[in-house]
Amino acid sequence: MKFPKKNKEMTWARVGESYVLLDSDTKKNVTIDPIAFMVWVQCDGKTKLESMTDVFSVDGNRDIVQAAIKGILSKLEQSGLISWSE
Repeated sequence: MKFPKKNKEMTWARVGESYVLLDSDTKKNVTIDPIAFMVWVQCDGKTKLESMTDVFSVDGNRDIVQAAIKGILSKLEQSGLISWSE
């Protein structure tokens, strides 16, 4: 099974309704929404998708939440913020 993992720890700050992640090596930053930020925080290489889904699920919406988290993880991967570890 593969687990999402941050490619590196980054400094972050809340700016309005968004979160800005700062890469101290490249001095580049990435802005993400609060839900994507909460998913990114959980990307420790140990937390399963199912566990992330449990955090956000309420009243039987598990399938919808899991699909949304998969989409967020895909975007985080495309942005270079996470990769998948075994």
